[in-house]
Amino acid sequence: MSENPRDDHRISAQCPACQLHELVPVTLARQADGSWQQVDDTGNFVTRALGRLRPSGSGPQDTGGATVQIDVCPVCMGAWFDHGELDVLSGDLDDVEQVLAPDQAPAQRPCPRGHGRLVEQMLPGIIRTPVDRCQRCGGIWLDGHERRKLARATTSEGQGTKTERWLKRGAIWAAQVLTHLPVEVDNPARGTPWVVYSVLTTLFAVFLLQIYGPVDTYQWAMVPGRLRAEGDWWTLGTNIALHASWVHILGNAYFLYVFGDNVEHLFGHLRFLAFYLLAGLVGATAQALLTTKTAMPVMGASGCIAGVLGAYLWAFPRQRLFQVILWIQVKVPMWIYLFVWVAFHLVMGFFGTGAGAEGVAWFAHLGGFVVGLGITPLVLAWRRREVARRVRVPARLPPDALVAMPPTTSA
Repeated sequence: MSENPRDDHRISAQCPACQLHELVPVTLARQADGSWQQVDDTGNFVTRALGRLRPSGSGPQDTGGATVQIDVCPVCMGAWFDHGELDVLSGDLDDVEQVLAPDQAPAQRPCPRGHGRLVEQMLPGIIRTPVDRCQRCGGIWLDGHERRKLARATTSEGQGTKTERWLKRGAIWAAQVLTHLPVEVDNPARGTPWVVYSVLTTLFAVFLLQIYGPVDTYQWAMVPGRLRAEGDWWTLGTNIALHASWVHILGNAYFLYVFGDNVEHLFGHLRFLAFYLLAGLVGATAQALLTTKTAMPVMGASGCIAGVLGAYLWAFPRQRLFQVILWIQVKVPMWIYLFVWVAFHLVMGFFGTGAGAEGVAWFAHLGGFVVGLGITPLVLAWRRREVARRVRVPARLPPDALVAMPPTTSA
């Protein structure tokens, strides 16, 4: 029996924040230590492993009977809490409505229950940004960063014990010290990224063919001087399947695996594949036209990966990354990380000297990145229109509009 009964009517509403997905029900169950963790349809706890949500093997007997179902956007991680649900989850706050500041301001977001526009109210001393509340049904919308802030202030919300969190953080730090690679903090994949898996399989297969001889690396690579003289334009496409070393392919595979799954989920499988190839072609073309190292063979999927990074930046600008700087692990917003990345590539592309600078296709990376920034807003606009058409409550409503549907409130 849930502590917060509600009818079984599922919300059919577009995310009022990012508008990129319909809200989906997520069931949280209280564990023995009082923390809350997601459970699947069979009652098994769900954990995150390698960026994926997977059943942990712990069954319903661990929930203690206390469950709450909230409605979450699986893209931006914002959540809708019907009246009373946030009170159950927030622990020390007891009654959230009593903590909300009395001052209200009109919000630009609609109530997912179809009750018109929400109002903004502050949770003083807990969250700096205002939360959105429906005056009619009492529901509250929290953006993803607001959910994390409230969880830290009131409850562990199923994130494990402090010891477990520090052990995991320490393992990530040790790996980053060795590799210097960024780690995605909290943006698990939704669904199976079949295109990402297929591309990774293809890249490794081609690399093995390079090693064992059937594929002539120099012939299939793009050489800017040779391309201009002989017109072998087909190498603009073939070079993106080649790699120069294990370090090269493993680095590209890592970035594609970490960031590509979320972008594929937003784009859809076929659009993501077309986008991936386009970013690689444009990146190779930019390298061929702009480089002064015309005899240097160009190969690698880095232009494709840079396009994925550009798309990820546009779709998830506030997503944070773990990065080790001078042995210290810090959380860096995605936009800051990629701003530094772009600046570094511009400097190295135009002014870099030495073997290290000459061995990297800087302009291919920048060309692919520009494709990601240019294509992504068009794809996301299409996705928002598609989501709005298949839900009962779209996120774009005229001012003061009410959706023509019967009101649904929590018991």
